[in-house]
Amino acid sequence: TLSPRIFSTGTILYGAQGVGYRAPIDTLDDARSHLRRMKAVGAFSVKSYNQPRRDQRQKVLQAARELGMLVVPEGGSLFHHNMTMVVDGHTGVEHSLPVGRIYADVLQLWGPSKVGYTPTLGVAYGGLMGEEYWYQKTNVWENPRLAAFVPRRVVDAASRRRLRVPDEEFNHMRVAKAAKELNDAGVSVQLGAHGQREGLAAHWELSMFGQGGMSPLQALRAGTLAGAAYLGLDKELGSLEVGKLADLIVLDRNPLENLSHTDSVRYTMVNGRLFDAATMNEVGNHPRSRAKLFFEQEGGDAWAPGMTHTLEED
Repeated sequence: TLSPRIFSTGTILYGAQGVGYRAPIDTLDDARSHLRRMKAVGAFSVKSYNQPRRDQRQKVLQAARELGMLVVPEGGSLFHHNMTMVVDGHTGVEHSLPVGRIYADVLQLWGPSKVGYTPTLGVAYGGLMGEEYWYQKTNVWENPRLAAFVPRRVVDAASRRRLRVPDEEFNHMRVAKAAKELNDAGVSVQLGAHGQREGLAAHWELSMFGQGGMSPLQALRAGTLAGAAYLGLDKELGSLEVGKLADLIVLDRNPLENLSHTDSVRYTMVNGRLFDAATMNEVGNHPRSRAKLFFEQEGGDAWAPGMTHTLEED
């Protein structure tokens, strides 16, 4: 069995109406009950998601401090809502601030706070998001890795019909610039690809950090050690050190010269097992070919060319 190393906060503590797993929080004991339930099944962090009132979010934070847990909130909301997340001491703010620029007051408030920031540039708020930029600038459907590991119909649906707008219309560049300013002020900025385009979205995030002014080294740190530390996993992940888990990639080109080189992956190592990134066949000490993916099997992708027929052909 082969899969990425995946960590999860578990079921979100959803505060809005309309979802079957809503987590109402009106008292501190409510918050304690929800967090104890999550911790009992192995969670060391919780996702505080759309709890509408500040006092509700504060109760989650208080319960988390008592239980030694992290609290990562859903950041997408009003600017002042986000600022209360910083003031109240959340682990970080996830999703971009909904404003085009930030000023010294925000930098001075946030910088010393030890509250992280994961701007998810691919889905940045306030204008056209970063993912659309890459659909416009590159023929995503022609990427050989994507074609190898993602069903054709999934790739084509999002990438072939694309926007054509001037670069200045893409708001993610302003968001990336603000992230650079926060990073320079002492805020830990992390990469978060939001589960967008499979395989490519994290590479896009790194390049978009560069568009905002980060150096390649700053961007790479945001995508590796900073993210691991933010999640409390930096003793196991985030850098190549003796005693850490053997998860790494081998590149053909140097990303310190150009951030676009991060996608030149030759080998992927997962828990000490080495794989050819182009095929995901295992190489090294125990070479073997992988099994076919579901859509590579006959009938596995009903929309794939050559695997369907028309009524006229019958």
